[in-house]
Amino acid sequence: MTNSVQYTLSFARAVSRYIDVRMTLPVDFPSADQQEDFAWVFSLPAWIPGSYLIRDFAKNLVGMTARTVGGTPVPITALDQQTWQISRQSSPIVIDYSVYCADFSVRTAHVDLNHAFFNGSSVFLRLHGLESVPHLVFLDDVGAPEHWHVATSLPPINTDERGFGHFKADNYEALIDYPVEMGRFELIRWETLGVPHRMVFSNPHPKTDFARIACDVARICSTEIRFFDGAPFTHYLFLVALDAQGFGGLEHRDSTALIFPRHDLPLLGETGMPPAYQRFLSLCAHEYFHAWHVKRIRPLAFTGLPLSRPAPTRLLWLFEGFTSYFDDWLVRRAGLIDESAYLDALAQTINRAVRGKGWSRQTLEESSFYAWTRFYQQDENAVNAIVSYYTRGGLVALMLDLNFRRHGGSLAEVMRQLWHDFGVNPLPEGEVIERFIAALAPHSLGEGAVNDFFERALRGHEPLDFSPLLAEFGITAEPVAEPAFAANDFGAVVGGDDPRIAKVQIVFEDRPAARAGLAVGDELVALDGWAIAGVNWGERIRRYQAGDQVSVHGFRQGRFQQWTIELAPPVLNQWRLRPAPVVAACARQRRAAWLIVDDGI
Repeated sequence: MTNSVQYTLSFARAVSRYIDVRMTLPVDFPSADQQEDFAWVFSLPAWIPGSYLIRDFAKNLVGMTARTVGGTPVPITALDQQTWQISRQSSPIVIDYSVYCADFSVRTAHVDLNHAFFNGSSVFLRLHGLESVPHLVFLDDVGAPEHWHVATSLPPINTDERGFGHFKADNYEALIDYPVEMGRFELIRWETLGVPHRMVFSNPHPKTDFARIACDVARICSTEIRFFDGAPFTHYLFLVALDAQGFGGLEHRDSTALIFPRHDLPLLGETGMPPAYQRFLSLCAHEYFHAWHVKRIRPLAFTGLPLSRPAPTRLLWLFEGFTSYFDDWLVRRAGLIDESAYLDALAQTINRAVRGKGWSRQTLEESSFYAWTRFYQQDENAVNAIVSYYTRGGLVALMLDLNFRRHGGSLAEVMRQLWHDFGVNPLPEGEVIERFIAALAPHSLGEGAVNDFFERALRGHEPLDFSPLLAEFGITAEPVAEPAFAANDFGAVVGGDDPRIAKVQIVFEDRPAARAGLAVGDELVALDGWAIAGVNWGERIRRYQAGDQVSVHGFRQGRFQQWTIELAPPVLNQWRLRPAPVVAACARQRRAAWLIVDDGI
């Protein structure tokens, strides 16, 4: 195929963490009537869709050269840090480069002798002007470790029994949306409502209960496909990289890449639903939901491959926040957790949203818009300065859902209509989505009430009063203190594993530690004259009472200092959700309908 962009990837230098790439430009383009001074321009994305931070993937490119197929060198001119240009030649051009892969995450690329994982945005140069033509990929097995197999949803053309060979993506946008995992892994398969699914585990514990995981995740997939009345993909792949303690996920159109602690997955013979495994199921539900909501229902700002610069949108509260509400709810709807476990998970979402003072300093719209420089580049003051569009957006979704359900509707119906209306055409910025949701409000609730709520929730700095809504569903919201501050309020998170010091990790504004002048990074060595370390700080500080004055000694930038801190009463800024002891019949019915298990599974 001549009118295509072609790549050959070699893994012979995996021991040095390199992927070697050869990119071949099309033979029959540009056409002969174009100007003699025509130049090819090519670049590497600066960020990856789904993770809103400029990551400068081009910094990992090494030794890029260009030549004709006959071997004549072609000069490369850098236009900026991630964009280059070469002049037109009378014969096809080959570009060779290497990618250094040392980031063990879902966002970029990581290679060693055990495995290779990469996203296309880290590896495949973009040829400007030809983004819409087919892009061909050859994964070369020569020199790759013999035990490696390939797992990807990249459409195959001709592959061998290990998965190496030729693949084809319809265009560049599709090309960079197929993550690839290579190595020795555990593969499980199932079919959900006629759709084949695969889940690949890299470096699992040998006694992991893969059959149970497949059964549980299949229930989630079935629940979500029914939720949206159909799947938008013909197959789906979960790539699960298991680590000692990592956690994260990144969505793609028909796959997702996950990182999760291997020891938090169930082993053979284990039963029950520990919170750690529940967290894995919610992560799967979250990223799977994105196949509809983000990858297809998506903001207009993300269209047109704006990958060389930030693409800010004020709608992340909708895309990530609503998904953060539905992930735990869908695990409950799949029948995998009981009401009590669901309420505990919901309380965690709420508590992360209201912790600190960030919600009073940054609106939800601002949190979305400034994600690139604030949420994704958090510093030690983030808890006092910003709010998460994930968690506060999830709280907004909860309140909308409960309000709609009080009047005979639901946010699930809104999501299905959103999928129907915007599953193909992108969602414009501005208040379009607010008007869309308000127009779907039950008549007895009214559009005006929904619009008023959006004004407060998206552009206001006030707390969102969710307790009365939960009460109408027979749920009691009890204010409590964070466990670390249950006996008294020191006003700072202190810890670490250094046996000689206790390190100040977070300081909450307007609370005792901040008033005394303590700062993040201070190294505490003594509490009331006695040696202290991160491992025993919590036990020691809990023995004091509110009103006690404590003397803390430590170092700041190598200089010895002393602080006197008067402990305050516990701050009741967290919530415990429990079924009310006495529940009216109407509230019980609402709760049953809200948390009903999908009987179609």
